[in-house]
Amino acid sequence: MTQINFSIIVPVFKSVSSLEPLFKGVQEVMNELNYSFELIFVEDNGSNDSWEELLRLKKNHPDLIKIIRLSRNFGQNGATLCGIDEAIGSKIITLDDDLQTPPKEIKKLIEAQENDQADVVYGKQPDQNTSWLRRIGARIVKQIFNQNQGGSSVGSSFRLIDTHVADRLRFHSQDHLFINQVISWYTLNFKFVDVEHNSRKEGKSGYSLLTLISISFRLIFYYTSIPLKIVVFLCALFGLSASILGTYYLYQIVGLGQEEKIILFAIFGTIGLLLGSISIFGIYLNRIYSSRVKKPNYSIKVKH
Repeated sequence: MTQINFSIIVPVFKSVSSLEPLFKGVQEVMNELNYSFELIFVEDNGSNDSWEELLRLKKNHPDLIKIIRLSRNFGQNGATLCGIDEAIGSKIITLDDDLQTPPKEIKKLIEAQENDQADVVYGKQPDQNTSWLRRIGARIVKQIFNQNQGGSSVGSSFRLIDTHVADRLRFHSQDHLFINQVISWYTLNFKFVDVEHNSRKEGKSGYSLLTLISISFRLIFYYTSIPLKIVVFLCALFGLSASILGTYYLYQIVGLGQEEKIILFAIFGTIGLLLGSISIFGIYLNRIYSSRVKKPNYSIKVKH
């Protein structure tokens, strides 16, 4: 079998009109660079129209395109991991299906990797193309991971992944998989390059503000121990405070015959802390349960 230089993976969700221009753009830039490639479309059970368009593209370009349809919607990370598992190229490039990042920007990823020998190269969109609220949220999450994991793990879905990192991903069974965070467990040799980012030409983004907030909390709970550390700190602080207050109010009651109503506030505060702590512990217990069940990250229905 002839070795392929690059496997380019595109998760597809309800996109139709952007798929052929995406293929042509990838083909043009790879021909310009004189690299062999395969383009793997993973249809994330979004719509029959998307799948029909992929079947048409596969028929017209059988040697360059692989198409996979998942049995249900597993999300972008699950679809991307499926493509990585099926890839045979020496290196991996992942690209969204909406053409917001033009395929020609692949050239920047390849050149950056060749110049710096980075394990992973992320395409970074200009900050002015995102809302101020999203920029602040991204910085907060990035800072959390910088402190907790010793390096940035907030990348993008437009990335080039070197072979040895891709091999690690193929054998990873982490539940609630977030590819960029798992990558940071194996390497901190990242590089970021600025890439062009256009407006969406078809449909609308599946990542609403509430969805992004939900993802941020899942990232923090599933990939860090920060909530547990906060609970431990608060429990220790409240325990010390309760001991001091208990001693003081015992003196007030026994020594001076006074009984202050503020004791009720201390009691309710302690109960609130305990209930909150139990909730946090419950989330982490659910993590342990999920890892034991080993819920699949994806399931293939059909592939061509």
